[in-house]
Amino acid sequence: MAAGIVTVGRHSYVVGLYWENSPGGGRVSQIAKEAARQPGQQADFYTIRPGNKDGRVPQFGLCSGEAGQKAGMAVLAGCLAGQIPGSWAGAFRLKEGVAVTIIRDELIVPDGDLLFTDEAEARDRLIQEIGFGGLQTIYAPEAWSIPGADTIPLTLLLNDRRDIQLQCVDIPKKAKIITAGLAAAFLIGLAGFWFVQERDSEREALLLQQQAALRRAQQEAHLPDVFEKQAAPEPKYERKWESEPTPLAFIDACKEGLAHIPAALNGWKLTSLTCSGGSISLAWNHQKVSSEPPAGANVDEAGSSATKTIPLAGLKPRGAETLLNIDDITNRYLIQNWPGSIAHAPDDPLPPPPPDYKGQWNPPPAPWVKRSFTLNVPELPGGLPGMIGDLPGVIINSMSCAPGGTAGTWTIEGVIYENRK
Repeated sequence: MAAGIVTVGRHSYVVGLYWENSPGGGRVSQIAKEAARQPGQQADFYTIRPGNKDGRVPQFGLCSGEAGQKAGMAVLAGCLAGQIPGSWAGAFRLKEGVAVTIIRDELIVPDGDLLFTDEAEARDRLIQEIGFGGLQTIYAPEAWSIPGADTIPLTLLLNDRRDIQLQCVDIPKKAKIITAGLAAAFLIGLAGFWFVQERDSEREALLLQQQAALRRAQQEAHLPDVFEKQAAPEPKYERKWESEPTPLAFIDACKEGLAHIPAALNGWKLTSLTCSGGSISLAWNHQKVSSEPPAGANVDEAGSSATKTIPLAGLKPRGAETLLNIDDITNRYLIQNWPGSIAHAPDDPLPPPPPDYKGQWNPPPAPWVKRSFTLNVPELPGGLPGMIGDLPGVIINSMSCAPGGTAGTWTIEGVIYENRK
């Protein structure tokens, strides 16, 4: 077993802490520091998992800095415990080794935050914990063939959470020197401040007199006040999902258009089919037999392929729709085990300032984010109504099918808008 730093997605996390429950209420930090200074411990860092209103006691974890750990680094077991409730155990393959995390009754067990460089040892530790019983969920690599284990990727379970972080047990020596220097500089600056305060007061009074005189002159000439700052207007964020059709309306329009497409054409093989909501795009390859081209299709100069676009009836926007929180949608994705994936998508561009606004324009981000999704279903609509049919904020961009693929599987792509945390 080892302790150190692992990489999950784009972020670094610390593993291998020793965990203890704390009965100290609001003194958890002090208790953690005292435990870190005990003979045999000598921990350089600690982290805290606060308790909750349901009665879960707070916890603290301790670790050294021998692997390059630094204050502010996120702790893998602590962040995972905040994401997944109940009692569970998981083993996750990473490039640095296999991280094993064990949670019982929403508390990290003392030796439940481990990193193995030997995969066989990690598997033995997980199987040992399974043998104790009482686990609601088990996460393990598919290659381990553990019955009933969930193989969901660690990145989806973690969801970029980084709120449980390391803190220094003692103030570093370098920080103490910097603090002393800052204190000395503050005293020197304070002395200088008193020296120039009187002079600055006189200058400010003179400036105010000059501005007042200029305002009086402007008022007499009916000119605008150049000293009055223009207030920044409220940004108008575009609620893009409300101008798009609902997922089920999109699917119904595509199904209606598909009903007008012949199932087979003599001498022509359908190679691709894509529905974008406004139209259906088709492509065929010629099979080198005597045949007529598909009706209304454009045939290339070589006579080897043909394409056709079928317009669909206009779809209506869905109108006002309130978004859900990110965690609610992630929970549905996990519980329903969607046959596909979801991933972070960049925010929409910020709205431009009003045409008549001349001040600095730096609006905050919109109160929502979005994730892209891809679903694979064998037929339409299949299970789509139960997955995304009633979800607010869902926009389907396209549905495509490669008839020559496995069972003619449909691929549905789009985005989901969600409330920003």
